[in-house]
Amino acid sequence: MVQCRAEAAAVRFDHVVIAVTDLGSASSTFRDTLGFSLKPGRVHENGLRNVHIRFGNGSALELISPGPGEADELSEWYRRFLGKGDGGAFVALSAGPFDTVLGRLGALAAQAVVFEGRAFDWVSFPEGHPLHAFFFVDVRARSPDEPGQLRHGNGARGLAEVWIETPNSEELSEMLARFDSPSCGRVDGPDGLTGWGHGLSDGMLVASRPDRSAAGGNRVRAVVLDGDRSLPPVRAAGVWLLWRGTLP
Repeated sequence: MVQCRAEAAAVRFDHVVIAVTDLGSASSTFRDTLGFSLKPGRVHENGLRNVHIRFGNGSALELISPGPGEADELSEWYRRFLGKGDGGAFVALSAGPFDTVLGRLGALAAQAVVFEGRAFDWVSFPEGHPLHAFFFVDVRARSPDEPGQLRHGNGARGLAEVWIETPNSEELSEMLARFDSPSCGRVDGPDGLTGWGHGLSDGMLVASRPDRSAAGGNRVRAVVLDGDRSLPPVRAAGVWLLWRGTLP
């Protein structure tokens, strides 16, 4: 198993977004069956509701689900996505303030969408763009994590590796190179996956080709977690969860 981490890279994992149809049921599974501690989220104006799984290294998993509310483009996208089943929807990366991100993106910045908020900013790509599954987030104000929310019964300490389907690995490679993220070559992964690795400052992002034969609209195929124990890999909400050193 290739492990590629580039401490000098100007980009790291922030969180992985997992879309679920039933937030209550998914929360129970991740808490009671898988051993994660949960941090409550909130109900957004567009009806989206979320729950966070925070780690001590600053990375996280986010469970998100649409609900009643004034629908907007994003909440409607999640509804369409979930029409094919629960699954990993987005990878959020951190690379500093959005003006720094836009500067590094260069020509790609002209295709990006920028959101400026009171607590955080993000830079994303429109639906249909090859990089739509990625966005950059700069969080300036986050509600404090309680100590118990960073300790997980399964020993997980943070995101170490994320496998994501992308129709254009060359465009992803070009984008990450702008953040000093090196290529790690071919990587073999879970469930017979193969992909191309890219080193981030805190782990590895692996791009694999979309599996047209697979059911559902899942884009994030697997998440590998750094942890203090070895556990069997599990599949939850359409995503493989693996602890460092385990493969199905």
